[in-house]
Amino acid sequence: MAKYSVPPNTGKVRVVMALGGKYAVWNGKQGKHEFRVFCRTKKQAEEIAKRVNAKDHDGSIEVWS
Repeated sequence: MAKYSVPPNTGKVRVVMALGGKYAVWNGKQGKHEFRVFCRTKKQAEEIAKRVNAKDHDGSIEVWS
């Protein structure tokens, strides 16, 4: 299980198709303020995006990889 820290300046995230047919949760930024989490399935990515957008985390989120 991977643990990602969620910065306070993340903003809204969305589910996108990443390279290799994987799904990712991404905030649309690049560089220093980029937040990206790779997921196995679209369902898992949607659940993570929902939790991050609703601020239903304690500054970190765990993902089964």
